[in-house]
Amino acid sequence: MAPEPPPIPDTDSGSDAHGETPVTVRKRTIPPPLPNLRGAAAEVRSLERHVCPECGGKGEWDPAKRKLVCPYCGTVFERVAPPPLPDITEHDLDAMLSQLGTAATTVRTTQRKVQCTHCHAVLTRDASNVGQSCDFCGSPEMLDYDEIEAPIHPESLLPAIVSKEQAYHALKQFLSSKWFAPNDLKRRNLVDRIQGIYLPYWTFDSAAECPWTAESGTYYYVTVTDRDSQGRTVTRQERRTRWRPARGHVSTFFDDILVSGTRGLDPSILRRLEPFPTKDLVPYETRYVSGWDVEQYQVPLLQAARTGFGVMEGMLREMCAREVPGDTYRNLRIHPDYHAKTFKHILCPIWILAYQYRGKSYQGAANAVSGQTYAHFPKSPWKIAFVVLLVLLVIGLIFLFAQH
Repeated sequence: MAPEPPPIPDTDSGSDAHGETPVTVRKRTIPPPLPNLRGAAAEVRSLERHVCPECGGKGEWDPAKRKLVCPYCGTVFERVAPPPLPDITEHDLDAMLSQLGTAATTVRTTQRKVQCTHCHAVLTRDASNVGQSCDFCGSPEMLDYDEIEAPIHPESLLPAIVSKEQAYHALKQFLSSKWFAPNDLKRRNLVDRIQGIYLPYWTFDSAAECPWTAESGTYYYVTVTDRDSQGRTVTRQERRTRWRPARGHVSTFFDDILVSGTRGLDPSILRRLEPFPTKDLVPYETRYVSGWDVEQYQVPLLQAARTGFGVMEGMLREMCAREVPGDTYRNLRIHPDYHAKTFKHILCPIWILAYQYRGKSYQGAANAVSGQTYAHFPKSPWKIAFVVLLVLLVIGLIFLFAQH
């Protein structure tokens, strides 16, 4: 249990709170808030061979069929490897930070060599990208020459269920819904590249005990005598606030506060793809990432934890604010104490969409679980000019009527 909060400091000399008995709000146990679920993965070592039973090629995960599909002969087949462990583990955060030491604050940045097991080409890859397809033959089966040494590996993921075709049509629909986009952009078949990628995310859980103190304000009205512009005596009602000290205690639990572990995707796009439904996580299996890029996390555990608990503190402040009695409040101070802190490292799938319009490149993305889509797009200068002229016309009419 957290210690009692410090006494409320004296208010300013004009406050009515001096000598008032504090209003004590009974302790509230508040249900966990819906997390603002908000990436990308640790290592994926040599992928299991999901061999096509017809031609021997490497199968790729197809979100629409929910099965493996051979990119060479089109055969659809089930995974034949033994299933993984059924449970998804939450790890003790404090213990892991202590165990990792400096590794909890850094990420690997060196390059590594991989070999395609289909055409045997050897390529150099950046450490941030783990699973990729061959640049020469397009095979999804890449074998690491060098062992990847990320200290934390993903143990669960969200299987992609939105197909590449669905992502493409979602982008077209998104662009069609934007009035400021040029009309010809909405009609063009303009997507140059669609690539599936698993992004790294961290999730954080914690119980929280949070004493709070504040000044509770109650409105009251007084009659004030004044003079109008013509010197006549008039009376009006003036609202004032009576302040008195208040305090209370909020108890809650946070589940799966999601923090992105990627630095590769534009944050303005990523925020609009969230949330990801972490309740649908499944244990990690290579069949789900077969044929997809997998990004190694670029935000280390300690930095992600600070972000996650910052989100929790913001939620706690809102909870405590709702508990302050009266009509308004000021000087709210919270004293959160977190315990039972756990985390896990997961993978979340998206489709990266790239297109060009009049020689300029634009990027978009689609959540491969929910289908939520967002893209940057050009704005029509003619439509912008029309809106500006319309606003100026409305302002002119308002001014004209005001003069009469």
